[in-house]
Amino acid sequence: MSGNGDVARDVLAARWAVLEGAPLALVEVPAEGGGLDLLIYDEAGALVDVSFVPAALMDVPVSGR
Repeated sequence: MSGNGDVARDVLAARWAVLEGAPLALVEVPAEGGGLDLLIYDEAGALVDVSFVPAALMDVPVSGR
């Protein structure tokens, strides 16, 4: 695996560890151009991740809910 692959694997492992840890706070912020930016904070209030949800996916029904 290249150096970039190692870095990507480490980043994903760190993100997964955060999600398995303590309760998180999720803040939804309208994104520029539509959609939402999801800001994820840990219990200490530190920003641990940012995700983007495109506007096109916001209108898609989620099965099982």
